[in-house]
Amino acid sequence: MTGRRRLRPATAALALVVSLGAGLLAGLVPGHEAAPERDAYEEAVLAAAAASTPGDRVRAAVEAVPETGFYVGPELRDELSEGEVDAIEEIIAGAPVPMFVVWWDQTTDAGYGQPQSAMDQLRVGVGREGVYALVSPAAPPTVAALGYQKPVLEADGKGRPAAALTRLVTELAASEPARPGDPRPGSDFWGGARGGLAAGLSFAFLGYLGLLLLGALGAVATRSRVASEARP
Repeated sequence: MTGRRRLRPATAALALVVSLGAGLLAGLVPGHEAAPERDAYEEAVLAAAAASTPGDRVRAAVEAVPETGFYVGPELRDELSEGEVDAIEEIIAGAPVPMFVVWWDQTTDAGYGQPQSAMDQLRVGVGREGVYALVSPAAPPTVAALGYQKPVLEADGKGRPAAALTRLVTELAASEPARPGDPRPGSDFWGGARGGLAAGLSFAFLGYLGLLLLGALGAVATRSRVASEARP
């Protein structure tokens, strides 16, 4: 009897399962990425907007949008039915973060040069924390925030007015933007879900090799001890 012991198949299988589970857990559990503080550029933009004088169009939106979170420019009020407006306002009212959505036609003669300039004046004028959106028919929305990180949307503003607006406010309501400086959960540390899966499999492989190595070292140590004890 040499006392040789091998790593049993059942033990190897158990080691593989444990390594795979631990590795996938390590790779797929979301990390936390710190959201950046509001930078000096954003502060300067808002200060410039506060120093400017908004036109009648922006002032009308500033005065009206806080009431329900949804303002429709007079030029587009015939595009939505009362029921469609109510449905949009209901989505906004149920959002976890305050929302201020302005729907109006595009124009270059309203006291601002670009939609972003109107957005800055709107945020300063309303002065309430939340997410803001300027939406025009068949055009990408202008989205920003105050007191939160700017949400990233897939809604493009295209389609029939009620459907396009409903998609937009639904996505905004579900976006749950982080506050500046707050950690936001996500698997970005590993490069997304696929990166997390790859990292987990790598951990599992390395862990399994480590367990096999420990088993082999244990077997060598056992053989050495048995051989030592067998000597006269």
